[in-house]
Amino acid sequence: MRRERTYRFTICVVFGSWLMGFIAAASACQNPPTPFPLSPLSKGGEGGGEGGFTTQPLTLEEAIQLALKGNRAFQIAERTLQKTRDRIAEIRGAGRLQLQSTATYTRLDRVATARFGPQEVRLGTLENRVAVLTLTQPVDISGVIRSATRAAALGYEVARLDYERARNELILQVTNAYQNVARAEAFVRVAEEALKNAQERLRITRAQVETGVASRFDLLRAETQVTQSEQALLNARHQVELAKAGLNFLLGRDLSAPLQVVPPESLPPIELEPTQLDALIQQAWSQRPESRAAERNIELARLAIINARRGNLPTLAINGQWNFNLNTSLFNPRRQTFTATAVLAFPIFDGGITQARLAQAQEDLQMAELNLQQVRESIALEVRTAYLNLQDAAKRLEVARKGLEQATEALRLARVRYEAGVSLQLEISDAELAYTQAQTNLVNAQFDYLNAYAALQKAVGTIGERYALVSTSPVRHDRPVRPSDSEGGLP
Repeated sequence: MRRERTYRFTICVVFGSWLMGFIAAASACQNPPTPFPLSPLSKGGEGGGEGGFTTQPLTLEEAIQLALKGNRAFQIAERTLQKTRDRIAEIRGAGRLQLQSTATYTRLDRVATARFGPQEVRLGTLENRVAVLTLTQPVDISGVIRSATRAAALGYEVARLDYERARNELILQVTNAYQNVARAEAFVRVAEEALKNAQERLRITRAQVETGVASRFDLLRAETQVTQSEQALLNARHQVELAKAGLNFLLGRDLSAPLQVVPPESLPPIELEPTQLDALIQQAWSQRPESRAAERNIELARLAIINARRGNLPTLAINGQWNFNLNTSLFNPRRQTFTATAVLAFPIFDGGITQARLAQAQEDLQMAELNLQQVRESIALEVRTAYLNLQDAAKRLEVARKGLEQATEALRLARVRYEAGVSLQLEISDAELAYTQAQTNLVNAQFDYLNAYAALQKAVGTIGERYALVSTSPVRHDRPVRPSDSEGGLP
């Protein structure tokens, strides 16, 4: 009797499992699941913008152009560059012809008088009006003004290189922020697919519960997974809004402005050879604005030594002055006079100021040379770090692609087994979790690769070549400044 009941129970379980698998398969034919046939980099379905309207997609190139025009910090860098250029005109004006006019009005309480016999004569007038026109021309016999002009021109060159540095950093920031938006949107697609998988499992579990194959506990676990997937999707969409606000900030736009980016369709191919690293470092030393600015600072320090030595040289100025007397008198009958003056000044003793300035300038030169070494070492470290990060990202990308292929096949098999009722819910739950994690790993690997590629471009100094400022620098680079130039004028 006991064997007969066990046999009947086994037949019922097998028949119920077969019937459940048939129902699930029939339902799957009507609504087949789609376990991510597309790469997370692809667009998939595009949703509408805020308020029910769509926005024009913004390419990375357009985003960079907007940032170069609207970013507040970069606008300050542009104004600083223009201010430094105006400084050159100020220095040059010190060596040019200068004309100054003054007017003086004087009223006395009384006029002095003198007696010549019985007659009293007034020695002046009660009111005196005098106009003076002064013409001054400095003569740069010691080269001080030319050295100052050269220093201002080099200062402009340093400011222009700092402008390039700010531009390259802004381009990298915009590139990363742009990719962060695309990464966040890819995570939304991953979360949406995870939710679809959880909802599909819930549908199958409900059908199994109705046929008595699955328990109420399995149904609760499936419902919990759907709730958790919904929360993950909400968080992913929230991260998209934060990433868009960050990109809008860099673009100089309103933080809540609608924004739609264009996900990358492919990854830039690159071949990294072990011997290529040294060549990239050499290229960075010659192209990076930080390295070139450090070299210009050495020239500035050498020029400061020249200027300090010229503190003991004489100065010459020629003045011409016209005096117009608007109130003539008996003892001052001329209405106009002219005076020419040449002033030649020889410094004899300045209390050691010149020697102190020379010592400071020499210390500045040593610090500038050390700073160049430090900048080059920092650039070499940045290039090496970006190079290794790109290598690591390329390797992780290949591993992530293989992992997604394996997780996709595992999910397909687990779903077939679960629909047929021959596996537990834990098996398909683990397969879905592994599949979602594999997709997440692939998205991170793809965008880490893009960010590492941009970082290497910035480290080498090529990221901003197409946005380079046309050089209008007045600095001549045909001959570097040397301390021996202290004798005579500068070219």
